[in-house]
Amino acid sequence: MNRARATLAALLLVCLFPVPAFPGNGLNMMGFGTESVGMGGADLAVARDTTAMNTNPAGITQVPGSGLDMYGALAYPLSVVHRDRFGNDAEVSNRLIVLGSGGYTRQLGDGPVTMGIGFFAQGGAGNVFKNLATPFGTRDELSSQFRIGKVTPTVAYKVNDSLSLGVSLQVVYTDIRQKAFPETSVFDPVDPARTFFGTEVKGMDGFGYGVKLGALYKVSDRLTVGAAYTGKMSLPLRGGKVIVNMTSVGLGKVTYSDARIEGMSLPQEFGVGIAVRVVKPLLFSAEVNWIDWSGALKTSTLRASNPDNPAAPPTLALPSTLNWRDQYVFAVGAAYDLTEKAILRAGYNYGRNPIPAGTLSPMLDPIGEQTVTFGGGYSFSKRWQANAAVEYTLKNRVKYDNPEIPFGPGAEEEQEVIVVHLMLSRRW
Repeated sequence: MNRARATLAALLLVCLFPVPAFPGNGLNMMGFGTESVGMGGADLAVARDTTAMNTNPAGITQVPGSGLDMYGALAYPLSVVHRDRFGNDAEVSNRLIVLGSGGYTRQLGDGPVTMGIGFFAQGGAGNVFKNLATPFGTRDELSSQFRIGKVTPTVAYKVNDSLSLGVSLQVVYTDIRQKAFPETSVFDPVDPARTFFGTEVKGMDGFGYGVKLGALYKVSDRLTVGAAYTGKMSLPLRGGKVIVNMTSVGLGKVTYSDARIEGMSLPQEFGVGIAVRVVKPLLFSAEVNWIDWSGALKTSTLRASNPDNPAAPPTLALPSTLNWRDQYVFAVGAAYDLTEKAILRAGYNYGRNPIPAGTLSPMLDPIGEQTVTFGGGYSFSKRWQANAAVEYTLKNRVKYDNPEIPFGPGAEEEQEVIVVHLMLSRRW
């Protein structure tokens, strides 16, 4: 079992690559696949390629025979900035974000059952700020890289010409690395609030499990309705180390070899959408999704034990208040068939920033709210198609005062990102 988990983790890491500060709806990406992204994430009632396994699993019944989609994306932060009262006006150091995903489906004979499996970079969050001025008179690094990958074994059943149902098992892999001013150590016996020990978290990962359900109903030749539900999934993060800089009290850097983070989850979600064939070449789609962040991210706690210095505290418990709020995500999209082989797409996606001003942190700040997209595709033959999409998250600035981090009032985060998506598809 351990070997199987290690192999699965390695496959998902191939999808996730090094840096995860990807824009989207909270920790989730806005869409999956170039059609989904190109139409602003309004995909529940469209869902007609293998990426439907991660949006509306009923949609894979629309892929005849066998289908393979290989997908990649490259994001560039036009502006991801942290500002505060200590003179920082710093852009992230992680400038390029690369990821990949893929899916394979197969219809069983000419029957109503289609099965498939997909590997997806689900999302994540995190920034790397190097050489920040700290409140303690030093310059140091503040960073977090939280990655989420998913594998989705899926089965869908075409009940009749109008109704399809689908279910996918969601196997989620997460890992995290963090640095909170690791070279800084301050002990102030007069003002204990000024005491600070920098920390570094590494080697922490884990698996979570859940289910996604989907339905697709063709009301008429012009109108299709889609819906999907995803259950809440815990994200256990274990097996890591925490290095605590206790130099200022004469203990040096203390390594706690047994560490974990509790309280991290992916939320339950429910969405419903429609797709309307307005005229023969024009398809319009719209949907609304409820994402239960308030039930998933309330408080996280870093726990550590087994220090390598017997004079250090034997255990640590460092809680962080999250209190994320629910998101209602609204998406609209359109696709226009230029010819039998060429198609154009465009879309818009809005989801309110789920992080309250009182708990925002520069290490974990997916604050983008509005995204516009466009793209297109071309069929080289009945077997091969290529698609592309561009995603632009409009600039958003948030001022905040989080009492659990040492930046004081008036801190500000800013985010503006552009992403290019490419997908190569084969049908047979």
